[in-house]
Amino acid sequence: MDFGVIASENAVTGRHPSIGGDNAVIRSSDCHTYIAPVLEGAVQHIASKRFELGGTDLTKLFAQELGKSNPSVNLSMSDVETLKEQYANCAEDEAAYEKTQNCEIEQHTLPDGQVISIGRERYSVGEALFQPSILGLEEHGIVEQLVRIISTVSSENHRQLLENTVLCGGTTSMTGFEGRFQKEASLCSSAIRPTLVKPPEYMSENLGLYSAWIGGAILAKVVFPQNQHVTKADYDETGPSVVHRKCF
Repeated sequence: MDFGVIASENAVTGRHPSIGGDNAVIRSSDCHTYIAPVLEGAVQHIASKRFELGGTDLTKLFAQELGKSNPSVNLSMSDVETLKEQYANCAEDEAAYEKTQNCEIEQHTLPDGQVISIGRERYSVGEALFQPSILGLEEHGIVEQLVRIISTVSSENHRQLLENTVLCGGTTSMTGFEGRFQKEASLCSSAIRPTLVKPPEYMSENLGLYSAWIGGAILAKVVFPQNQHVTKADYDETGPSVVHRKCF
């Protein structure tokens, strides 16, 4: 059996489970958020942008906010991560977020028996993606970032990219994120408003968590029969530069 390797970028593999063609890809992972236009299967690096706001930053924010409201509770970062996955939410819009100051308080019992109160903190986590100033960052919200990035590519591609926006990465799977994204998109000043591509119905509801892996598997099925992968024999004959000839 012939074995080999193919190198590709997350922005490319992350969109494969949803759709091919040209897409605007938003990938928000543990360490950062990356927005990239993908045209004819290639990431447009000049127009792409990575900003340092990811799941880890949101976990730290959640820990900080929970610490303020629960000063007597000793929380580990592992506890906070688990609580974030269970409780983190995005408000419908900025006005709804302001109203969460009076939201219902939930009590959660930690594995060690400590009881923690969770209120508005769970909404601050999601709000930081749309108002990065909450984290002290001088950045635009994620929808405005997308529109600004797409505006830097050729105008003939604007509609195709914005109307085929793909979300991937665990952070985009947060409860309420998709609805908030669509609400912000409906309010943005762009003549062409971003529209999310819905994944196929047969795909998992948590597709964003695994889309890069699923897309990689789909891509492998396409490139291996076409001999676009690098085998050991290719590497022995050409060396490391073979990656640029076969993979990119």
